[in-house]
Amino acid sequence: MEVYVLVPVRKTVVAKVVGTLMLVLAVVSLLAACLTSGITLPVALVCGIVWFVLMGNSKEFEYSYFDGEVRFAKVLNKNLGGYPMDDVIQIAPAGDRSVSQYEREGVKVIDYTSHDKDTAYYDMVLKKEGETLLIKFEPDDKYLEAVEFKYRQKVIRRSTQA
Repeated sequence: MEVYVLVPVRKTVVAKVVGTLMLVLAVVSLLAACLTSGITLPVALVCGIVWFVLMGNSKEFEYSYFDGEVRFAKVLNKNLGGYPMDDVIQIAPAGDRSVSQYEREGVKVIDYTSHDKDTAYYDMVLKKEGETLLIKFEPDDKYLEAVEFKYRQKVIRRSTQA
């Protein structure tokens, strides 16, 4: 069974303002290019820069689980990493006692979260080639159920009590 979770990363106010300013600048440059013939190349450069800035600010992370491996990727087909479940020590809600011991100096932390304050996330601790990693991500219930099917002892679920 393969399960996917898609998490859009929330844009900061600065990113939104810069993106809007770049778009306005591109439109103004395009209008100026229509009125004069000497600035066609600079307009093309500005439009290219605007496109890269706007595309770079649109990030989404994808988490997938397939046959004993958890995978992380950015949409636009950039693979960020895949880890066999044999390397995973624990998947637990962020701040859970079972993973808090790994939140210390020297442990590499990788953040694949949306940075949305209202969204709860999980920590996944794993050892790979002698290095301990702490990966922050936002799996949904379907994702966790798929992992639990074979690796129940490695998953701690968030308490549903309020």
